[in-house]
Amino acid sequence: MRLTIVEGTKSVAGVLLWSAGHVVNALAVLAAGMYVVFCVAWLHAPLPDVLRVTVMMALPVLGLAWLCRWGGRRLWKPAPANMPSSPRSPARRWLLAVAGVAVAIASGAIVHTGVREYQCSVDRSQHAATYAADALRNGFERVCEGDLARFDIAFQALAKATRKLAFTPVDLTHTPFAQFESLGGRAESVIDVPSRLYRGFRMPDGHRVTLLEHDMSADGSRGWRDPKDEPERINGLPARLVVKEAASGKAVSLLSWFEGRRGYQLWVDANVVRVPLRDRLFALAASLPRAVPACPNEPPPAPLPDVLTQAQMEAMVDRSKLPCK
Repeated sequence: MRLTIVEGTKSVAGVLLWSAGHVVNALAVLAAGMYVVFCVAWLHAPLPDVLRVTVMMALPVLGLAWLCRWGGRRLWKPAPANMPSSPRSPARRWLLAVAGVAVAIASGAIVHTGVREYQCSVDRSQHAATYAADALRNGFERVCEGDLARFDIAFQALAKATRKLAFTPVDLTHTPFAQFESLGGRAESVIDVPSRLYRGFRMPDGHRVTLLEHDMSADGSRGWRDPKDEPERINGLPARLVVKEAASGKAVSLLSWFEGRRGYQLWVDANVVRVPLRDRLFALAASLPRAVPACPNEPPPAPLPDVLTQAQMEAMVDRSKLPCK
């Protein structure tokens, strides 16, 4: 009787474990698909990099799901004691060995990357004053590797990116950009209005330059910065230069400014404090012709209050109230 109860308990545990393995499998595949779509569609990250990271994150979870299914099946349907075990083929053994090594490597890489990013973020939060003093002294910020991910844009054909754009981007034909290799473009929507455009270029020395335009008159958004944070000048307009560098040496130098209702960001994948590209970056920014706003007759936007009410927040995202529909 006791043996029957034990066998029944093992069978129930096996079914639960086997079912859990399938559930984990399905959730892992669903999460991986959502992660890929989010990174590519919203963050504009390059698809090969996203797939590499996704596979590394999914392998340990899929390996755990496989162990759950294997263990559950053994508990649920144990092999008879008098039944000879079937020998595994060499190909299957090699496949299992390779899969085990791949899971171990992926798990180690994820743990190493996660620990490194965690230590970096904790160190920055605990020594924020020291980092700020170093940035002021060195002329650039030391950041975590993940902080630079948003500057890695996956471009598509420029004609496709600009097909439904809600504004006319500045013409780069008679600027130094025309001498660079075009990497394509990427449109981005604000409140469902395609009012932002990224354009990528490769300089003759191999550095990548990205130009972002945001026509706020097209989507009705507003932007404001403290004048104290804009000590630079682009054609007489206040501008800000931010240089970020990770411990690996990967860096981004970002120049940003506003021309009326057109917001600009121009960045290069280098530390212009170390690499002599600062003057060239400013010259590229100064070469841009004046922008034609999508809504030239837009009334001046009212200043933002210190505290927004719910009605004001809803009005800001209501497309029917935009001056340019």
